[in-house]
Amino acid sequence: MAKQSKSKKDRKTSAWFQRHANDPHVKQAQREGKRSRAVFKLTEILDEHALVIKKSSVVVDLGCAPGSWSEEISNRLGTDGMVVGIDLLPLSPIEGVTLIQGDFDSPEGQQKLDEVLGGRTIDLVVSDMAPEMSGNKLIDQMRMIALNETTLHFAKAHLHPGGELLMKTFMGEGYDGFRRELGAAFRRIKNIKPAASRKTSSEFFLLARDFKG
Repeated sequence: MAKQSKSKKDRKTSAWFQRHANDPHVKQAQREGKRSRAVFKLTEILDEHALVIKKSSVVVDLGCAPGSWSEEISNRLGTDGMVVGIDLLPLSPIEGVTLIQGDFDSPEGQQKLDEVLGGRTIDLVVSDMAPEMSGNKLIDQMRMIALNETTLHFAKAHLHPGGELLMKTFMGEGYDGFRRELGAAFRRIKNIKPAASRKTSSEFFLLARDFKG
């Protein structure tokens, strides 16, 4: 009896795994022992867009799992610096990183962060977060903008004047309004599409600098 053809969902899943396995950034991450290919998005932004992490910087990585961004930032800090990674998922320890398992937007998450910071203000907030994708472009876009707004609210509550924010977003419905909101809080904003972002992805990054406070 002839085999049934794969469902559309199965074909998509199979195609994704094939693209993932053949992705040069995935292979590079594996060779270098990185936690994910996403680290190369961050390193490009840091190295090519003059985003300098000082040795004494305090950096918070929102939605940090699997931890490649936190790990890279920690490697650039000195003994006086601090990187805090926050995620709902449990993570294996990362040298030089304080990990908080929880919701950064919840009272419990805020309390844990305040305890870790010990009164220090934040120089840089980073986020490579994206919402759980439904497959419906409009719904996914609205979820992304809602996540961006929550991230901006966090940054405004914790950054010191002159601080910086780096976050992932999607272009689409609601973006223009959010961009104006971001511009009201920061003096300079730059759109960045790293080479490590897949060409088929609608993601890009917003680098917001010089927080007005």
